[in-house]
Amino acid sequence: MWADHQQLVALFQELLANAVKFRGPRPAEIRVSAERGDGEWVFAVADAGVGIPDDERQRVFEVFQRLHLRDAYPGNGMGLAICARIVEQHGGRIWIESPADGSPGTVVRFALPDHDATPAQGATIIAG
Repeated sequence: MWADHQQLVALFQELLANAVKFRGPRPAEIRVSAERGDGEWVFAVADAGVGIPDDERQRVFEVFQRLHLRDAYPGNGMGLAICARIVEQHGGRIWIESPADGSPGTVVRFALPDHDATPAQGATIIAG
């Protein structure tokens, strides 16, 4: 898979920062994984934090949309919108799930196409 190195670094930094910021009163528990699927790589950043209600999962990818008051958690509501933009610019998709085992937290998944192309200047390869 070929991708813009700086944008993928920003994407992972934002997802990891959110997992730490929204951990709630517990220590942060974060799992990052990737698997090669049918024509794509699917990445996941899973945490055991405060979670995102089902009915808010699409809205958090919009600019300036916050789930919590500024008193509870700092931020401007742009982080996940930027993540969505980066993923979309790479021809991918991003979504949010609950942990499969029913535990508290959030799983942010994104899929990027698995291209067999020559890298463009300034790009890097991400291998599984």
